[in-house]
Amino acid sequence: MARALAWLSGVAGRRWLLRALLAYAVIGVIVWIRRPGDFAGYLLVGNLVLSGGHIYRDAPAGLNTWPPFFSLGCVPLALLAVPTPYLARGFWLLLNLALVLLALHLIARLVYERPLSLRAESPGLSLAAPEILLPLLLTDRYVSGNFDHLQVNVVIFVLALAGLYLQRQGREVAGSLALGAAAALKVMPVVFIPYLAYRGRWRAALWTTLFTVGCSLSPVLVFGWSRFWDYVVAWRASVAVGWGVGKMNQSVFAMWDRFLGHRMLPLAVGGVNDVPASGTVWVSAAVVGSLAVVTVLALVLFRGQPEREGWATLAEWSVVFIVSAIFAPVTWKAFLVVLLLPNALLFAVWRHSGLDAATRRTAGWLLLVAFVIGTLPSPGLVGKWFAGALEMTSAVTISALVLLGSSLWLRARFA
Repeated sequence: MARALAWLSGVAGRRWLLRALLAYAVIGVIVWIRRPGDFAGYLLVGNLVLSGGHIYRDAPAGLNTWPPFFSLGCVPLALLAVPTPYLARGFWLLLNLALVLLALHLIARLVYERPLSLRAESPGLSLAAPEILLPLLLTDRYVSGNFDHLQVNVVIFVLALAGLYLQRQGREVAGSLALGAAAALKVMPVVFIPYLAYRGRWRAALWTTLFTVGCSLSPVLVFGWSRFWDYVVAWRASVAVGWGVGKMNQSVFAMWDRFLGHRMLPLAVGGVNDVPASGTVWVSAAVVGSLAVVTVLALVLFRGQPEREGWATLAEWSVVFIVSAIFAPVTWKAFLVVLLLPNALLFAVWRHSGLDAATRRTAGWLLLVAFVIGTLPSPGLVGKWFAGALEMTSAVTISALVLLGSSLWLRARFA
């Protein structure tokens, strides 16, 4: 085992790993490109824009839950699909692969202050290096989920992360544009605006707010004011219908509704998809109380200038990313691609020889616990019924909460 690990850490091993990653990507594209996934909805919305149809009422009920700005981004995809949908899907998959590489490059810069390299031997941090590859593998279930269903979450995450990175580099306008576009495409990144304001970064918060509003209102130029506001009302009505609290929904809301609203005991119920929200007031109270606890801890821990500013800032970003993903009414597992950042940060702390043994050991155990809990609900590992029971017990949510607590702990550690 030691020899194998040593070989994989060497140049020859890294070359083999890079070839394996390339083969995985090629085979994956061949498989993924055959699946309509959520991408079929994007093409439908894009075609409705092109044909002058109503992007909400003319779509199947509950399909279009995206804000009007999202529909404009669907138009180029619909045009690419005119000859064949495979062209549009292929473009989307290659774009997302490039964005995953960009995310890893940003993380290499932010965590290790080194550029990402696609070569086995270079001054940069190789894609096959454990510092990059292992956090990617730890998050693979969520990253691959975006490719399996051709979803947009990788785009949203990378836009938000790139925006934060550019703001940190002093390019506030460009960074705010990226972050604002992410928030306009999918509301979740908007939580970074109050975070930036609390950190005293008023210019970044203001620019991000302006770009979020500007991008959100930009469909007026295409649809006109009357139809745009009609779309806003229809979008809110589509979102208000809700998604239920079955096993696929791994939000904090769904977790509390299964436990308190439907009184489902842990591991007692197999996987069920169609479970309506109970409407119990105690569920809302539990969600608000959970968010209040996290908010108070963040307000206390985020104060002042941290000891290790780089990693402490990344811990703060991790907290906001996780909150944005799991405290929405719905959290599909693919939303948790944002866990790539806290996984990379915890791994870096675990491997850092300059830190005390207790800190490194704690980071390693937290990383392992979060990975095991989040990976167990897999039919290939534990069987279909037990995997469903684990999802009904919110194992994935609990895994994300472990990483949320880990990020708060890291921020306290580097205070």
